[in-house]
Amino acid sequence: MLFIKRGLVVLVTICAIGVGFAQSPEEGPSEARALPGKDYAAAYVLEPSTGKTLFEDNAHTPLPTASMAKMVTLLVVADHIKSGALKLDTPVTISPRADRMGGSQIYARAGQVFTVQTLIAATMIQSANDAAEALAEKVAGTVEAFVDLMNAKARQLGLRECKFVDPHGLPPDRPGEPQDVASAHDLAVIGIEVMKVPLLREYAKTPTMPFINATFTSGLTSPNHLINPHKRDYFAVATGIKTGYSRPAGYCVTASAQRGPLELICVVMGTKNPNGPGSSFAVATRLFNEAFSRNRLMTGFHEGDVVGQVRVIDGRSKTVPAVAAADVIALVTRGEEEHYTMALSGSATAPVHRGQQMGWILIKDNGRQVGKVAALAAQDVDKQPWWRAFWPF
Repeated sequence: MLFIKRGLVVLVTICAIGVGFAQSPEEGPSEARALPGKDYAAAYVLEPSTGKTLFEDNAHTPLPTASMAKMVTLLVVADHIKSGALKLDTPVTISPRADRMGGSQIYARAGQVFTVQTLIAATMIQSANDAAEALAEKVAGTVEAFVDLMNAKARQLGLRECKFVDPHGLPPDRPGEPQDVASAHDLAVIGIEVMKVPLLREYAKTPTMPFINATFTSGLTSPNHLINPHKRDYFAVATGIKTGYSRPAGYCVTASAQRGPLELICVVMGTKNPNGPGSSFAVATRLFNEAFSRNRLMTGFHEGDVVGQVRVIDGRSKTVPAVAAADVIALVTRGEEEHYTMALSGSATAPVHRGQQMGWILIKDNGRQVGKVAALAAQDVDKQPWWRAFWPF
């Protein structure tokens, strides 16, 4: 049965995450260098709900991450909060090691006590290295043990183009020492996961936050100019996420932006300029604008919508209404909407139970299947009595 709803029903299948890559993390370059004729060393644009890549340039080469490594730190912390092993109001005492951290920080001193939530905010908004270090020690006891959790988290997400050696992303003290590396692709996937955590999503779009302790009184300020209306690189539809800078990494950003229902993730690595033309922010803005202008996200059916009738064999009813198991969505190139159609395929033998999968909603582009969503029975259907086969009246 072929049908179209609201002029178009479309779906793009979720692309596999963690595809093959050109270099292993151990073989990645120690310094990000701009590609010939480009302002960046790598760039990638991804639509999260379909997993569709909209732009990529050197997106599978592991490069130094700088502070974008903190996204994984915060995902590990969020996992421990979710499991109940940690609470937002859990106190954390700053260690001498966290006290000695350089770079961006809240100037926490050994013996000071902060809540987990305060340190999360400082890590996400201020990109504070001392806060990230303190969280790592609280979660795992030692930074080294926490790094194991970071790499385990990356493997859990199916990522193979990244390797983490610390919770903050600071460059090594001496040349040749290992540093945090990840591909633009892997950072985009990590960014998607960050934006799934409500607290992290809120902090990802927060440009400033009041913060005062005995050694730091200026408040938390995000280095992400895309979300700050007072910066020249402000992008009104930006929603996050995390920047990074070091000499090996250059200026980098894992950014998100949303227009209407369409939210995109963009990673730009290895630019030379901190702001203005040629900066990671300017490149991300250009790539966002191009992707938004060329694509639209459409919803054919919402989860639970009736999409048609499925045949039932040996049932008291010959058919049963089928509902979509999830939102039927698609990322469509503007002007090509008419190429997409949808077919409901499947059948079942009675008895049928409500919520049972009956078949699939098949999405096709010019007749080629590009995705599917499970179709579920909307109600029970009992098996017909045996004697119906002999006396069908």
